[in-house]
Amino acid sequence: VCLLSLGTNDGYRLWLNGEQIGDYPSGRSLSADDEIVPVRLLSGKNRVLLKVEERGNKWGFCMRLLPFEAGSFADRFPLFNVISREDGTAFLRLEQPAWLAPEVLRSAAVSVTREGDPNTVIRRMDWNKEREMDLGLDPTQYGRYVANVAGEKKAGGEWETDIRFVAGKRVVHTLFAAGKTDYSIVVGENASESEKWAANELRHWLSEAGGADFPIRSDSEPATEREIILGDNRHTEAVRGSEDTRFRDADETFEYHNAGPTILIRGGRDRGTMYGVMAFLERELGCRWYTPSVSVVPKREQVAFETLHRRESPGIRVRNDFYFEAFDPTWAARNRVNGAMWDRDQPGGVEAYWSVHTFFPLLPPEEFFGEHPEYYSLIEGKRTHDHAQLCLTNPDVLRLLTERLGTVMRENPGYLIYSVSQNDWQGPCECDRCQAIAKREESESGPVINFVNQVAEAVEKEFPDKYIGTLAYQYTRKPCKTLRPRKNVVIRLCSIECCFAHDFKSCEENASFLADLQGWAEIAPQLYIWDYVVNFSHYVLPHPNFKVLQSNIRTFRDHNAIGIMEQAAYQSRGGEFAELRAYVLSKLLWDPECDVESVIQDFMFGYYGRSGQYVRQYFDLLHGRITPETHIHIRVEPDDKIYSDDFIRRAEAIFDEAERVADSEEVRRRVETARFPVMYLKCRRSPMEAKRDGTYARLCEIAEREQITHYAEVGAPHKEAFHLGMEATQ
Repeated sequence: VCLLSLGTNDGYRLWLNGEQIGDYPSGRSLSADDEIVPVRLLSGKNRVLLKVEERGNKWGFCMRLLPFEAGSFADRFPLFNVISREDGTAFLRLEQPAWLAPEVLRSAAVSVTREGDPNTVIRRMDWNKEREMDLGLDPTQYGRYVANVAGEKKAGGEWETDIRFVAGKRVVHTLFAAGKTDYSIVVGENASESEKWAANELRHWLSEAGGADFPIRSDSEPATEREIILGDNRHTEAVRGSEDTRFRDADETFEYHNAGPTILIRGGRDRGTMYGVMAFLERELGCRWYTPSVSVVPKREQVAFETLHRRESPGIRVRNDFYFEAFDPTWAARNRVNGAMWDRDQPGGVEAYWSVHTFFPLLPPEEFFGEHPEYYSLIEGKRTHDHAQLCLTNPDVLRLLTERLGTVMRENPGYLIYSVSQNDWQGPCECDRCQAIAKREESESGPVINFVNQVAEAVEKEFPDKYIGTLAYQYTRKPCKTLRPRKNVVIRLCSIECCFAHDFKSCEENASFLADLQGWAEIAPQLYIWDYVVNFSHYVLPHPNFKVLQSNIRTFRDHNAIGIMEQAAYQSRGGEFAELRAYVLSKLLWDPECDVESVIQDFMFGYYGRSGQYVRQYFDLLHGRITPETHIHIRVEPDDKIYSDDFIRRAEAIFDEAERVADSEEVRRRVETARFPVMYLKCRRSPMEAKRDGTYARLCEIAEREQITHYAEVGAPHKEAFHLGMEATQ
């Protein structure tokens, strides 16, 4: 056995010992090794017949024999393909001569899945070692599939390939046309509230897209040929069978697919089916919910489909997009944001986290310190509550706090996680008992975990499905050496010290955080990240951190984070690129592998229209300010080196063009809001010029119109000081 390598000008036919082994009927230029054909030579003489087609003034060929290497052949050349026939059947076909397969593979198995759903195997079989093998798919069900062929190489080692193909008789089903439809939406009599809400959403946005009314019907009514069935109900069972596996209520995984003209959208009752509906509207109709007030749906004369199949699961279990814009419950449900710092009335509910920095709220010093100073930190030999913590080895502190937390949990049952966490400053207890644990664990997290574990154990029996959360924050960020958080304890690791100009893996400033993240991931059964995407000192300054968002979220996911909170400008509208960042984060938290560049581009042109090209130009200008030596943190000032007067001038020129081409007054106002940070930066760096050229007056007008009440986290004092300074500028 060897390889015959051939190049010809132009087409050719090739025979070896009377058997045709090659045919290329088209014109081409001469190039060596265009075709490589495995051949089996006879002992002694072999006869080769080559016919070359002359299409131009010249013809030619080159041929040589190469050694056959069984171990690498399957990795270099295709062994199999899938062919689909007119009757809808699909066959696995051997692409190489039948005699070659035993020389390469010892055995092989085939698994067939639907494209987009790699975890659900439709057919699994061993390769029969014939030239063709029927894959056994239903020829009446048109669809896109993936055949995974995996085998053991004869020379040793494993081999695997995926082959994408289409099979089944092609039938086009019309969802709606010319403002009319034959479809109805079916929900179960026992459907959850989120499934009922999703049915109305589906009806509304389908009508917006094509003008047709899709009536909502109960599964108690007789089935019809054309239905969109939501959730698991009688009509689902009639299509899929009674033995079909149902989703757990809390499962956020969803799938949608068609069975002939019927469309099924299924998932967990709490949110899964609802998310499936929103994904269907996004992917199949192009619906977008950019902000709570701006939704886009392309108008269609007709929508038809041949095959539908999509299955998704969340990359992060609890997704807390902590922007003011993201708190709108309808927007959050549409964009699959399920996390919250407080319980809110949202379709499908939320995975809420009760409070933070709770040591003093649970044991207030004004209530206890007078009679029991021993409940609070010993600092420099004196008990104090001034910027202090609790004494976490005091048994009365443990008893009282556990009792009060139990009351909180009974009175507020809607939360998933309840916080027992340090105050938002330093001041850990320096008593001998607390410091003995800290020394043993080589971290101040030791006394905290020791204490929280005891609280979690005490409440577990009454609240078996709840978690107790605590912080790994500032002085407690380093993980314990020997202590391990209990299974019902959530470690909330905070990245507050990090550089956000560069991702965690590429910046020396982030090395210690990455080490702590790795350490907690190894010992904590539940890890919840508190991340930061904001400049606390100036919410409305330009903040070029978009390039790190995906990488950092992937890093959290890869370290087993069950939840991520992205803290942002949360008290009012107006945070720098708040609408864009909230939208992008919602997509990344659901799918850390999403094409974030496409998401940004989609938003730019969907939200800003024709102005989007210029807003994107400014976006790129801003992020171009980041270099390997540039670092930004949670507090950046207007005189930072990432800003310059030249940057402001260039940004103003870009935004002038963006406003000039705006599609409407509404879009122009959106562009103005995006420009607001540049105006604010100019006021801070060049206040006299900003007053003289009208920048400051315009900023005030936009702030009032858009209800931007917070220029920084501290709120009114910062805003008032800014305006007093500007008014005093001559």
